[in-house]
Amino acid sequence: MPRALRVIALAATLAIVMNVSACGNDQTRSATKESLVATLAQLRDTNAQAWGVQVPGLAAAVLEREATAPIAAVSGAADPPGNQSLVLADRFHIGSITKMFTAALIMLLDQEGLLQLDDPISTWIDYPDGADITVRMLLGHTSGLPDFSQMKELTQRETPRESVALAATGEPLFPPGTSWAYSNTNYTLLGLISQEVTGETWAEQVRTRFFEPLTLDSTYVWEGKPEGPTTTGSRMVCGYQGEPLCTPQKGLELAAVTDGEDWTLAWSAGAIVSTPADVSRWMAALGSGAVVDAEHLELMTTPSPQSIAALQDMAAFGSMRWTGEGLGLMQYEIDGHGVGWGHEGSINGFVANVVYMVDSGSTFSVTSNFAMTDSFAALGDLVVAAGG
Repeated sequence: MPRALRVIALAATLAIVMNVSACGNDQTRSATKESLVATLAQLRDTNAQAWGVQVPGLAAAVLEREATAPIAAVSGAADPPGNQSLVLADRFHIGSITKMFTAALIMLLDQEGLLQLDDPISTWIDYPDGADITVRMLLGHTSGLPDFSQMKELTQRETPRESVALAATGEPLFPPGTSWAYSNTNYTLLGLISQEVTGETWAEQVRTRFFEPLTLDSTYVWEGKPEGPTTTGSRMVCGYQGEPLCTPQKGLELAAVTDGEDWTLAWSAGAIVSTPADVSRWMAALGSGAVVDAEHLELMTTPSPQSIAALQDMAAFGSMRWTGEGLGLMQYEIDGHGVGWGHEGSINGFVANVVYMVDSGSTFSVTSNFAMTDSFAALGDLVVAAGG
């Protein structure tokens, strides 16, 4: 399908489902909203107990099958450590949830014949042994590329190409395709490849292909300044030079996070800002097959053997386990509610998480302006409280 027609079809699909959702039971939605508010209040009290604090701010949204009008709620402060109340319009940095948008973009470029998943990255990017690393490996984190964001030489002022060049100075984690390791370098490379293929910036592509046709009006790419009401992040004072080790402990100071160096650095691996309602709309559209075709959605939701092996010993996050990864989506298993697909995000002062539950077709998302929030546990608790 030509790109212009796909955008029109995507918008039309969304409009049809929105009309269905408008006929929903107002009483049921009201009860769900009350339950969501209560769940957030409880999570603020329990999720950060190990740090001896209440989570400063949480927001969440639930989007049931065949509905694109999410039920959303907020609890806490928009300006931690201040006390300005969060409102539904407040936007959060969602970190690596951005990777889902980049993965879907690459899938569409493959659908349109502009690239192939098994193309070597050397087709577009000069990188050591790039002829042995494919687009598919980048999508599934099986490339073995080191994560530039973990390298001691990082200044946090690098451009995307400089970030990739920094990664190229490091040793590969393993031979391409032989194992699995999460790396932001993979998705920065995918953003660069999308630009080489189309001649358009990565930011413009996600705007025109996803934000606009899906009416994600509260979603934007961070480019140095906020667009609309955007919350302040926060963290416990630990882990940085001259601070205590950052292990869960009581008695640490809570500090605001207002510098955006990492927010810009993350780019196609983590620079999107959004609300839980928009994140749920996005995840519902992707999970239900309204964004990419069935073949590519299957690739996104088929966990690789390498990821299953790498994650098999990971401890559960309360009621949730992260059990595998496909080409751009994480596989979650939630006690009593089966399998879901989504993605977690963590970036300076913020965390977020979202899941599309396969059996129910419902989507759940949670965002927090506190870096120490356990977003996996919070999301699992949210699904369980809402009945999956």
